[in-house]
Amino acid sequence: MTSQRPASFLQRCAALFAFSLYLWSPICWAITVYTAFRSWWYAVPILTYLLYINGPGLKTVTDFNFPTVLKHAYIWKLIANYFPVQLHKTADLKRNSKYIFAMHPHGVLSLHAWCSFCTEACGFSKSYPGIDLHVGTLKWNFRCPIVRELMLSLGLVDVSRRTLLKVLQKPGRAVALAVGGAEESLLSCPRTMDLVLKKRQGFVRIAVQAGADLVPVLAFGENSVWHARQVKTGILHQVQETIKQLTGFTIPLAHGKGFFFGPVGLLPFQEPINVVVGAPISVEQYTGDMRSEEAVKLVDKYHQLYIQRLMELYDAHKDLYFSNRLSDLKLAE
Repeated sequence: MTSQRPASFLQRCAALFAFSLYLWSPICWAITVYTAFRSWWYAVPILTYLLYINGPGLKTVTDFNFPTVLKHAYIWKLIANYFPVQLHKTADLKRNSKYIFAMHPHGVLSLHAWCSFCTEACGFSKSYPGIDLHVGTLKWNFRCPIVRELMLSLGLVDVSRRTLLKVLQKPGRAVALAVGGAEESLLSCPRTMDLVLKKRQGFVRIAVQAGADLVPVLAFGENSVWHARQVKTGILHQVQETIKQLTGFTIPLAHGKGFFFGPVGLLPFQEPINVVVGAPISVEQYTGDMRSEEAVKLVDKYHQLYIQRLMELYDAHKDLYFSNRLSDLKLAE
């Protein structure tokens, strides 16, 4: 059901900022290139900075000592209150365990991830004290000027196997991953939940290697905050697929509403997002060859168990948080 609660001017501005998450990388590259070409006085330090973030600076991503000063920024609370986004805990997590939060659906921009896990807008650390959570994002974000510092100040990490396993070396740490990725974002459609999960076993493989428990997460309403149109044929579809193959992300054809009035605009629709975090699924660590038949069977076992628990989580909460659905959760791929 669509919320009719009017949003304040500040909340609308913050929600518009949420749309800008789409544009951070191209804007920051444009600013960097423009400034570099203005003068040699700018070009030399900028070139030095670019060489650093694409060389020695990459080590910072896996050091986990960059100050996460933006996690508590007030703008995230404004964004969360606009929809609103609410975090619902169904089970406690032990501080001496490791976890992989698998988030569904991806949606257009995974706004639930920004509000619930990247930041403290929904009070994650109060709900799960002692859990050091890092959200995974594409590696090229850490090679982009300015965006790199924004990502690090939110505690984000890249989704490479090496980095995720390093995060999960210590008990009490967790990573959150949008499992469906760019492919699932293209399936985004209001009041539906089509997931790309059948062929996604990478997160389970990491869990088995690290001995990290799997935590299913469902964000009811994520697909409704922007109205996206699925494009399955034609030139636009080819463009989306090309961008996805080259960069790892893509741009769904989506729109919001007008800032002050009008049915179409950049402001996301004021639909509630209820983020339900399920109980952890205990995973036995495997230290042998992950290419062995034993490892493959173990990954298949936990993958099937994960899908079963995810469906159970959906069935337990769909009538409460997804009563206006057009269709039930579907594993599209």
